[in-house]
Amino acid sequence: MTPKSKKWKELPSNITAPHRALVAAMREIRECSPRTQAKIARDAHQAATTLSNHLNGGRIPEEPLLREFYQVIEKDASGGGPLPYTLNTLLDLRVHAQKKHCDCCSVGHPPAHPDVSNAEQPASNDARNPLVRRRVVRLRRQIRRRELSVPQKCMKVPVPQAEGDRHPSEAAELTWAEAGIVARYLADGRKRDANLVLWRAGASYSVDDLLKAVNSCRSAGLRDAAETILINAAERMDKQAVLNITAAFNYAGRQEDVDFILAAAIRASG
Repeated sequence: MTPKSKKWKELPSNITAPHRALVAAMREIRECSPRTQAKIARDAHQAATTLSNHLNGGRIPEEPLLREFYQVIEKDASGGGPLPYTLNTLLDLRVHAQKKHCDCCSVGHPPAHPDVSNAEQPASNDARNPLVRRRVVRLRRQIRRRELSVPQKCMKVPVPQAEGDRHPSEAAELTWAEAGIVARYLADGRKRDANLVLWRAGASYSVDDLLKAVNSCRSAGLRDAAETILINAAERMDKQAVLNITAAFNYAGRQEDVDFILAAAIRASG
């Protein structure tokens, strides 16, 4: 039996982008079950109203409830292919959604993870370059206020030329299709939506896809967007993944990006 696509309520406008991303992922997973929400909630050992609240952005679910919810849907969908997100990805989204973004936020703030600062430290002081650190701080403030900007040359987002007529820099833009989507969102004033796309890229993309995304944004003149991706990649809970990402950018000769990732990771761990 193919599950029906559910018509969801619009999420509250005041929830953060990471919380919005968690809810979007939970909704995609829930749609993989053909059963009613009440039956899913019962088997996940929670009240139907509790699950509904989680799926409508009311509260961030506790980890045990999120695990049980996932496991119930996984059983329902067995034989129909993998779920759109792994359990680890969903739990990572929850951790990001819980991060405190400013003093007035009511969400929980998880403890800092000292293993980044105690792990492999950069051989040089480039990562602690005050110019790079100031850039990270400024960009983080922009992200919180949804003030990412789009250069004037990106405002119209032209239709791509034929394959043989592209300039190399224009071809680079197309290696990550979402670069055009981000530019359109910014041009339309949809900064929250643009930031959500960039957050997902930084929080969940593979190393190769991260390189494509950052290169595409820089080629398209979206410098702030590229650095937003790098900041979110540096704040991943899996610190070995952060080191792998840094190594990949270093191997690709992207020293400026390497310095930026390390500065962002050090700041996040502090």
